Amino acid sequence: MKANDKKLEIYIFTVEDKYFLLSPPTGIVFEIDRKTYEFCNTVSVFGWSKSKEEFVRKYSESDWDALISEIKTDETLNKIFFGEKPKPNLPLGSIKPKLSSLSLNVMEDCNFACVYCYGNAGTYNTPNTKMDFETGKKAIDLLIKEGKQVVNISFFGGEPLLNFALIQKLVAYAKEKAKEHNKTINFSITTNGYLINDEVIDFFLENNFTVTLSFDGPKEIQDYNRSLRSGAGTFDVVSKNAKKMLEKGVKVSVRTTILPSQLEKYYDIYRFFVDFGFRSVHLEMATINEKPTEEHIAIIKEALEKIAKDELGHYKEKGIVYTKLRDIVRSIYSTAVKQYPCGAARTYFGVSADGTIYPCHRFVGMSNFIVGGVDDFKWENEFIQKILHFTVDKRPYCRDCPIRMYCGGGCIYNNFYYNGDIFKPDAFHCAYMEELFKWGVWLYSNLDEDWLNKAFSRSPREGVRDETQADESEQKRKGGDGSGV
Repeated sequence: MKANDKKLEIYIFTVEDKYFLLSPPTGIVFEIDRKTYEFCNTVSVFGWSKSKEEFVRKYSESDWDALISEIKTDETLNKIFFGEKPKPNLPLGSIKPKLSSLSLNVMEDCNFACVYCYGNAGTYNTPNTKMDFETGKKAIDLLIKEGKQVVNISFFGGEPLLNFALIQKLVAYAKEKAKEHNKTINFSITTNGYLINDEVIDFFLENNFTVTLSFDGPKEIQDYNRSLRSGAGTFDVVSKNAKKMLEKGVKVSVRTTILPSQLEKYYDIYRFFVDFGFRSVHLEMATINEKPTEEHIAIIKEALEKIAKDELGHYKEKGIVYTKLRDIVRSIYSTAVKQYPCGAARTYFGVSADGTIYPCHRFVGMSNFIVGGVDDFKWENEFIQKILHFTVDKRPYCRDCPIRMYCGGGCIYNNFYYNGDIFKPDAFHCAYMEELFKWGVWLYSNLDEDWLNKAFSRSPREGVRDETQADESEQKRKGGDGSGV
């Protein structure tokens, strides 16, 4: 096939009054003008052999020649339009990466009875199981041995603060081992917030904890979704403790789970947490038998538009609060596109109270997904190797998706739950990610360059090409080094 007859792999889209071009294999995004947008659309639809004839029906031959010349003189665009399609790396044999984080189920029991709990009321079918110190030590030893220079221990449950004494002992042990091996170790915890007190807050501050607070929103939602086992509501206590953590300077973010029936309140829940004072808000749909519908997809699209516009209005004061938009912006800025959806079964694993290791915390208790133990962990495990070898470009349901490098293929737990296949994402996820990506690109294209450099502390990527602020014949990039959105 001749170079000028090859199928062009680009994705063009519009958001508000802006036009964008994405190179799916590389993840590079350009902001373009309308004429360039129509040029790309013509080439995509008609192919190179017929596109010129179609394009000059509306514009001119000189417009065509100018665009071709401009593309050829730009190294990145020349590769996208005329270069060979990048060939995915095909790793051979066993891959042995480095650990970044382990999630320790220090307590497989819970004081809450959340309506959507995937862990059987936090028990993982092993009621009132506490991790012991020896098991925790072995997990830490594994992390230090197999880990990167900077590693993280995440305390999980159930409700991990029901075993606060063990957390204190393990933190002291981990700091000692990290010092021994000249490594840096960080600590995080996911908690329902009910048992937070001054002693716990002081401990978090002393050990520089990052806290993820499971908190579902306004009183009527929190009390319905996340009651005590007695049925009593939890909003009053959790909101009081959340305010105390924020006031005392704990690094705390909120993680909200939303039922499909509550999706119409998605934006309102986001606003509740922004107004509450959180600067990091993560919203997720509950993984339950009630699958989201087309109506839910329409609702989430409307909510994402409102959220993106809110973020543009307050980013200089508050930062980008909605975590998934922040992730898209960071990816565009830093060129950190995704070959995988997350670190599950690669750099991150979940460890149950008895020391069994799973692909991540969500698989704990699922015997079909055991990948080892704290005594006998091996990278050569078949499941781990399957995950490592199947980058998003090799996943049959994802390899042709234009935004695959910003998604990575979807949560493997959710994929399995809804479709029985760890590599097959559900329709709601795909629709959500496409809309999220578009609004993330739009938001990035409107952000202040100095703020971006300060917020992400890296050199801007070759990213969104901005043609709207310059002559149409001079396609100019914004950014500290002449590139970026």
